Amino acid sequence: MSEDQPPQTPEVEMEEPKVEEDPAELKQKISELEKNLAEKESEITPLTDKVKQLETAATEKDENISKLNDEIKDLKSVDAANKEKIKDYEHRLSQNELEITRLEGSVEDLSIAKKKIEDLQKDYKKLEEEKRSFDKLSESEPRHIILKDLEEFGEMRINQVAMKAGVAPAQAKKWLEELERAGLVEIHGEGRDSNPLVSKKK
Repeated sequence: MSEDQPPQTPEVEMEEPKVEEDPAELKQKISELEKNLAEKESEITPLTDKVKQLETAATEKDENISKLNDEIKDLKSVDAANKEKIKDYEHRLSQNELEITRLEGSVEDLSIAKKKIEDLQKDYKKLEEEKRSFDKLSESEPRHIILKDLEEFGEMRINQVAMKAGVAPAQAKKWLEELERAGLVEIHGEGRDSNPLVSKKK
């Protein structure tokens, strides 16, 4: 080897690093998912309240109708003097039947509301699954792993970081510079151009 030639670092065959998503983008996506989850929850609550109100109203009307039917049966067993009263009750029953018709429409609305709640719950579950996937992806992202290593070991050289991450020192340095710009790590001045010391920013 010529004295003028610098020593060459032996080439290490390794898998080409996977292209990972930027942590900031992952955090933004997670934030959007959490916002969507909150919006879905806020839509479900008023619909649930409306369902309960409609069910209560329907129950009360059914009880009233049942009482009126019992009263009509009793009145029909007495003499003709009570026939006018029976007609009055029949009129009231007719009015209640109209009310039942109206409530049946409300029940249909209730079915639609329940279907919407089911759809919202499916969306909510899907969003939860997506959030868990993004959380898992974030935890396996190399820059996240580097931060965990620095938190555990305190200070590391770039070559040590590269070895732990299973990548070339140049790639490790690139990730560390990105983390430094994000204000998460500090690359110390001593030996900065070769194998500087790196620590998690306090």
